[in-house]
Amino acid sequence: MRPYEAFVASQRLIVMETLARMALFTVLISGVSLVNARADDASVYVAGKAKYCKETAVSGYLDCFYANLDACEKHNKSRNLRCVANPNSGT
Repeated sequence: MRPYEAFVASQRLIVMETLARMALFTVLISGVSLVNARADDASVYVAGKAKYCKETAVSGYLDCFYANLDACEKHNKSRNLRCVANPNSGT
């Protein structure tokens, strides 16, 4: 293989890896639905669709990725984050 062909092959590999990473990132982002909800006359931004959420360090944001309250509390105990019901799930 000539040096130019090796260079072109390496550049193609870099492009393919970049496209694969972009596709993975797109899939991960599309799986997280950001929904604007209203709770107690305050604007709350909810990420995820699970029944229970952790309150984030940013006021007004909830990460809802927990099927039950125990799992949420166990996972966030060391961070001293509060777990609450997802305002969009009706629990």
